Amino acid sequence: MKIQLNPTKENKKYKILVVDDEKKVLIVARKIFRSAGYDVEVCLSPEEAVEIVANRGPVAVLFADNRMPGMRGTELLEQVKRVSPATVRVLTTAYYDQQLIEDIVNKGEAFRFVKKPIDFNKVLAVIRECVEQYEVNLKNQVLHESIKNLTQYNEALKGQSDDLSQKISKLKNKVVFVTVVATLIIGIALAINFYGEFQRQEILKETSVTLGDWIVYDNNTALDSANRLMWMTQDFRNLERNYPASWEEARDWVQLMNAKRFGGYRDWRMPTIEEYKLTFDPDRIRLAFDQNKDYPVGYPKAFQDGGGYGFWAVDEVGGNSAKYFFFAGGYDKTASKSYNSPTMSVRLVRTVK
Repeated sequence: MKIQLNPTKENKKYKILVVDDEKKVLIVARKIFRSAGYDVEVCLSPEEAVEIVANRGPVAVLFADNRMPGMRGTELLEQVKRVSPATVRVLTTAYYDQQLIEDIVNKGEAFRFVKKPIDFNKVLAVIRECVEQYEVNLKNQVLHESIKNLTQYNEALKGQSDDLSQKISKLKNKVVFVTVVATLIIGIALAINFYGEFQRQEILKETSVTLGDWIVYDNNTALDSANRLMWMTQDFRNLERNYPASWEEARDWVQLMNAKRFGGYRDWRMPTIEEYKLTFDPDRIRLAFDQNKDYPVGYPKAFQDGGGYGFWAVDEVGGNSAKYFFFAGGYDKTASKSYNSPTMSVRLVRTVK
């Protein structure tokens, strides 16, 4: 078998870890991956793999066999996800169980599956996809850390505001003085809030990407500038690693996202069918959660892969049914509100003035 190699200096900064209880698999993997220019480590033990990821990382891509003594590959993937969330995890298995694979993908434990015996021509292509995803994961970590810092800064400002309010309450008998101080404090608080929001918006603008009428921001939102609608670039399936079991669960998700201030906003709502239609891309170059290339979906380029096929809308039909938009076909359908399918999802929207 002829292996197509593409060694580059860039590859050397990516560490690939291969875990398998078959030594011959490790020997071949180490030879092929190193020939492609990657930094490669191999081991027979899942426990040793966890130690390598935790103490000898960073590891960009982990290849793990599913059936190994002491620990299954699926358990190893879960542990590595906790230790190093950015590491892209690939499960190799000779026993293809569709239900097992669907469960693991829905939980976000595995990015890809490779069937044994391994075709290393295909695996090299998988590694390139994994490395691209690893870079995305690293950027998301930086973004999440920035959001965390902004949140802490906002909490500190709230604490300062509380301290100022206590000082005002002690001056109740000095009406004139209190009025002046209160006006001043309100102005300061407004200025602080305005500056905090202005700073956040400036950060978003600096890191934004323009795709035609779409402006994509680093807080997982995208603005359809032609229609003044801001959308989540991730849907229910992306964020919850699951699917809404009913229309009511999709509707209630709106309150949860607003409570969390997703993207820094709390005015998200469930879209209408007509609003979904505005986002449909007839070229259909995106893939849904199962990565099935035979059924591409018409998400716009601004949205992320890995979502659902059907998206619940706010449009109700009678008391027991509602509409959803089918992105694999570009049309709307009506179903019972209790319709429970792993293909379903919901994506929230907000109107921008």
